[in-house]
Formats: sequence, structure tokens, C-alpha cells
Amino acid sequence: MTSASSGMTACAVIGASSMVASRFCDLAKNHLALVKGDLNGKISIDITREKSVSDFFKNHKFDWVFLFSAFTDVDEAEKQRSSKSGLCWKINVEGVKNVASECIKHKKKLLFISTDFVFDGARGPYDENSPQGGDLDKVSWYGITKLEAEKLIGKNLNKYIILRISYPFRGPFKEKDDQVKRILRLYDAGNLYPMFSDQTITPTFIDDLAPAISILINKNQNGIFHLASPRTTNHFEFAKKVLEIFGREPAKLEKGSIVDFLKNPSATPRPINAGLKVEKLIKLGFLPTDWEKAIEVVFSQSGGRLI
Repeated sequence: MTSASSGMTACAVIGASSMVASRFCDLAKNHLALVKGDLNGKISIDITREKSVSDFFKNHKFDWVFLFSAFTDVDEAEKQRSSKSGLCWKINVEGVKNVASECIKHKKKLLFISTDFVFDGARGPYDENSPQGGDLDKVSWYGITKLEAEKLIGKNLNKYIILRISYPFRGPFKEKDDQVKRILRLYDAGNLYPMFSDQTITPTFIDDLAPAISILINKNQNGIFHLASPRTTNHFEFAKKVLEIFGREPAKLEKGSIVDFLKNPSATPRPINAGLKVEKLIKLGFLPTDWEKAIEVVFSQSGGRLI
């Protein structure tokens, strides 16, 4: 389906005001006709309510649905572990089910944003064919709910894209901290804690989503894809680079250990050997931004005052 006025592919963006989706919309608006839905937006949609989702599909015309809405507070989600009555499950599983059901009913294509937290971190970095889950005791409740959503989509939809990202960050955005902003905020307040030097990560530069998704759609792709830095790092090295680029003092940064952190019985599970491999996307013609280069771009976008 295309927008009659523009000739561009019509796409619904659910969760359009979120940190990731809002930047996607800014960068995609010139080549996609966007229907931007949000819980408290001009076009309202609450994915936990079947009628709200049904009305959204009935009242707007689009071909693709991009589902960004999610409960992403990993520590808060862990307090709800094993509870299917908690908000995390209602949004990340039941909400996804409601959207997927309407996609089936109205023959729409679904693109779902997922996470590397669906893995237990035993054998990362992971490619798209790696078995999800593993030891679920080592997977956070947030990760489990996203894993359940992935399974639901893969089982019930014929046309879908699951796009996994990891530790997303972007330029200026006042509403929520990301990896870069949190480091700078805590450093400037004198509260920056030791950063894990023994956890493998592949942070995702949010600006990559718009061009990557355009390639996936234009090349009529289907299935699971990863979007993240093609080169791994750890939280300590990432934070050190942030402080260096933004003119702080990296020498003040202390190393921490996720292995030691996870020895605390109350700690939220996090994948240790994590990260995402991106060769599948590279073969399609898109090279994701390396994490160090991305930090430099964020510095440029923010004029060095990102806090």
C-alpha cells in the first residue's frame, strides 16, 4: 500500500514517541508515509487493549506495522518475574499478541523491535540462527517476555521482520537516558559507578534503524535480523570513550565486574558474553555504524553538551 498523496510506502509506527522510534520517524519521514500511533499521542493506541488496537487498524491505512512499544525497564521488570498479570508481560507479550492478531486479520506486515536480552549470554556474540533463551535462569524477565513475543510472531505470522538491537543510543533526547547520556549525567554528578569490563556488548546507534529498515523492506526480507555495532566492546571501554570524546577525564573511571555483580542473588540477570553479529545485514548492503564512530557522531549532533 502506498500513500495516495506521496507514493511512499505507508507504515504505522506504534510507540512513535519512544527514544528509538522518535528518531526513526525523524529520519524516515521523507521516504515513508508514517502513521504515528502512541499511548498518549495525537493518534492514540494502547496495545494492551484489544479494542484500541482494533480501532487503530480500522481507522488508518498502511501496509507495514512497526512495533516499537515495549516495557524496557529491565530492573523494574525483574520485580514482576513470573507474573503474567504484571505490566511487563501485558505490554511485551499480550500487547504484541493483540497487534499480531490484527496484522493477521487485516493482512499487514509486522516489523518488531527486539533485543539481545533474549539470549542467556553463555556463547555470544550471537547470529540470527542462534537458539534463543538457553538457561532461562540467566535471562531477565524482560528478556523472557521479548522471547515469548518473538515466538508468538514467528509461529503465527507469515510476513514479519524481527529486528534485534542492543543497548541503543542516540543524539539529543531529553525524555530518557541512553548509554551515553547516563554515563555523562552520573559522571557530572560525581556518581558514576564502576563499569563492567568483562561483559561483551555491541551497542546500537539508533540513527542506523531508518536506513537499515528501508533496505529490509525494499528487498522484501522476512525473518530475524540483527542491527548493532559490527565490533564488540564492553561497558568500561564504551564509557571511557564517551568521557574522552565529551571532554571529561577517563582516568577517573573505575572497572567493575558483571561476574561479581551477578553473584548477588537479587541482581537482575544480564547476558555476560552477549552482543549481536550483523553479517546478515551487511550482506544485504548495510554496514552498521561502529560504536566508536557513533559516539563521535553523537558528540557532533549534540555540540558536545549532551546531558
